[in-house]
Amino acid sequence: MHDGDDDERRRSVARRLAMLVCAWSAVAIGIAMLVRAELGVAPFDVLNSGLADTLEISFGTAFLISSFVFYGVGRLLGGPLGWASPTGTLCIGPMINVVLDAVPETDVMLVRVGLLVGGILVLAFAVCLGIVANFGTGPTEVFMLGLIGRGMGVVTARWISDGLPVVIGVVLGGALGVGTALMGLAFGPLIKFGLVRLGFTPPTSSNVDPDPPG
Repeated sequence: MHDGDDDERRRSVARRLAMLVCAWSAVAIGIAMLVRAELGVAPFDVLNSGLADTLEISFGTAFLISSFVFYGVGRLLGGPLGWASPTGTLCIGPMINVVLDAVPETDVMLVRVGLLVGGILVLAFAVCLGIVANFGTGPTEVFMLGLIGRGMGVVTARWISDGLPVVIGVVLGGALGVGTALMGLAFGPLIKFGLVRLGFTPPTSSNVDPDPPG
């Protein structure tokens, strides 16, 4: 009986790990698509692009810095942290640079609009997968879940977690465009829809796996 339970747990952990790896890859791809669309980056990357220009560092390095700041603020709000939160950030930062090198720039507006829409959908998919995997989420997700844990709705919490980096990023001279506004408005409802479809309740700090699976 116990062997059956152990086997099922191992299968569950394996499925969740697969979801996590897919989420990390999709985040890097989605961010790169938005950057190459040049119609406005993701709200969090308004901050990253402004930070990169201000400090004269790479986009990936700026992503690492801002991510850990948001982890700290999100944790203070009660957002759940797991081992995958810092690990994912360390993996995704370099992955973004790799994908950006692989995706060429383009002046064709139709292609750029396709990259924008595709990037938004890929990122929404990635966020939902990362949350459902429940090993620890990304920086704005920790912030968002902290707000949700304090009684705020998913859509409102997402608008705030996206709006704050936009405001700071604009002050730093970050990239801003119509795509940023579109994503800022659409992302909350998309994530809520995805989580509802997955039948998922946002976790608390007490039910996120604290250690890497063995």
